Amino acid sequence: MANSGNDGQQRLKPFEWLSGGLFFGRNQKDGIESVDSCKDPAVLLTGIHDNFQSLLKTKEAPSIADGDGAADTAETSATTAVEAEGTAAAAVAAAAAATTASAESTDPSKEETDEKPTDGAFLEARLARLQFLLYDERRTTSQQDSRWKNANIATATMQNLIAATCDVEVASESSSPSPSSTTTEQQQLIPTLLNNLSILQFESRKHVAFIINYLLVCGLDGSDAELYIPIMRDFVQYVEQHFDNILSSLMHGYTSSTADVALHCGSIYRSCLKHVILYRHLVTSPERLGQYVYPFLDTLVHVPNFDISSDAMETLRHILTAGCADTTGSSSMGGSGGGGNSSGSTNPAVAAMMEETARELAALSAECLNTNYEQIWEQRFNPKLMSDKANYMTKRIALQILSTVLLTRSNYAVMIQYVNSRSNLIWIMKLLRDTSPHITMDAFHVFKVFVANPTKIPEVTKILKDNKEKLCKYLETLHHDREQSDTQFRDEKALIIATIRGLYRDGDAVRCLNTPDD
Repeated sequence: MANSGNDGQQRLKPFEWLSGGLFFGRNQKDGIESVDSCKDPAVLLTGIHDNFQSLLKTKEAPSIADGDGAADTAETSATTAVEAEGTAAAAVAAAAAATTASAESTDPSKEETDEKPTDGAFLEARLARLQFLLYDERRTTSQQDSRWKNANIATATMQNLIAATCDVEVASESSSPSPSSTTTEQQQLIPTLLNNLSILQFESRKHVAFIINYLLVCGLDGSDAELYIPIMRDFVQYVEQHFDNILSSLMHGYTSSTADVALHCGSIYRSCLKHVILYRHLVTSPERLGQYVYPFLDTLVHVPNFDISSDAMETLRHILTAGCADTTGSSSMGGSGGGGNSSGSTNPAVAAMMEETARELAALSAECLNTNYEQIWEQRFNPKLMSDKANYMTKRIALQILSTVLLTRSNYAVMIQYVNSRSNLIWIMKLLRDTSPHITMDAFHVFKVFVANPTKIPEVTKILKDNKEKLCKYLETLHHDREQSDTQFRDEKALIIATIRGLYRDGDAVRCLNTPDD
């Protein structure tokens, strides 16, 4: 009868099967179910720290067997005993031991212990709850217009996240230090989370990326963006203080064998590039260029995993074309599955701030590309991204990046230096004859800049003049089917052909082509 009483206590309460224990589950006060009712970011972040610290302590520990492990061990021991003794008595005794262990593993009195949530489950629940609170705070409906007049959740999250990482030691003595971080830096929660994304559960990694991305861009989008600008700026200052540690963790994530880790690190990296102060730290230091930019050109865009290499190319596009319209438009709130009010920034003050940011980013990008011209273009971009060894995706995106750079007004010095190069013209003319129609179209948009340059050097002019007939004949048939639907392409192609044919005949006068900046 006593056992019957225990069975009654362990039996599910009414409708618990429907709610999954969320409302009626056992241990609701201190269990994982209580996380879904928490509305205090400080409490959630404290729990996140504690759960993550426990994961760090046990990340190299051997995995724990599941609930049937005891029975499996007993059965293995039973088999061994049978083989060793070879008697019927030993077999009976071993079978009895296996039955007893199996019964113990399913004993209702141990069900509570077996079902206790792990630190990983608690961490995922708290991260998900914090993400929901941040998302929910910015939802606006006709009945909830007053909710976005304050940013209490985002403010508390930012303040407690930064404060919690200042004095709390996260990395345990048993955890191996990151090769690119000092012991002091490892005491910070955000860099350590980023550097150990691979040990988190799949959903936990998504939540971490969302929260960090959200705090980096929450003041760039939405009708209530102006309210979140101070929060975003404070968090950006924190990232600036720990710039090298955070960027090192993001670059470490790109080398992870888990694709989603690299994608999350890439989204956070690109969110950092939206801020002038962080972009300046990146592109004005030769050491940081070598650590955080050149690896994209050297290795990351060439990794076999298509998802990782594509994401690396997208990050490289943002680095080289910062300030251009296609990289500084409306931010996707959160980057990795963002949310919030994405109706667009209609506030004039926010719009003016973003325009000023775009101009400053473009100026910094132009200075970097011009100052480090040889290291970027001659040593890496041309031979590694546009050669025959590069794959289709790499060559096509590289041509798009190059076209954007050359046709951006702030990059005039870079454009003149690039198109006044005999070797660069040869690179583009080879791609102009590629078998892929998409690559030939992208190559044409670069080739037209060489032809339209009013100050061509003699070496470039000689190549164009010597190949005049072949070039004109080829260009006349290039994407002939597009001329009816794309009048701008038709007009530009006609102008390029006329310019090549008129070399040395009209003083090389060249009219300016329309560019995306016009």
